[in-house]
Amino acid sequence: MKEETSVIDKMRSDSSEATQYRRQIAALAAAGIVDFSLISLFQMGYIKKLPDVPGKLFDTEKVNTSKDAVLLGLPDGVISLGGYAATMALAVAATRFKKQSRILDVLLGGIVLGQAVGAAQYMYTMTAVQKKVCIYCVAGAAINFAALKPLVNLFKRRD
Repeated sequence: MKEETSVIDKMRSDSSEATQYRRQIAALAAAGIVDFSLISLFQMGYIKKLPDVPGKLFDTEKVNTSKDAVLLGLPDGVISLGGYAATMALAVAATRFKKQSRILDVLLGGIVLGQAVGAAQYMYTMTAVQKKVCIYCVAGAAINFAALKPLVNLFKRRD
């Protein structure tokens, strides 16, 4: 148990620039987990109705029950949860395993970039094809786009 504590203590006290950027990415992924947990529970039928923004444009139920909300035979909310969990795991692993951090950062970058591209595509589908918007999906897209800034900074650093 002592070794686990010292590993966590080292990670918590790491003030390097790279770790700061990884923490920002992980924090955004944690917000995505909260957001997409709600969507996933709705898609699974555990939550029967999610609160929605008033107006004709917003229809969370329609967006999250559409054929576009299924990827690889699974609800997209659950797939997004997996992406956010992987993001957090890679951010932690890159901080923990310094020798492999560049490889882990590239994998982290691939997930973050993939989530942003997926978010852009889904925003297009919602607005141009479905003509309805899910506020939870918009929040998720904002989270995915926001993660690009610390990711770019992570790769621009010179340490």
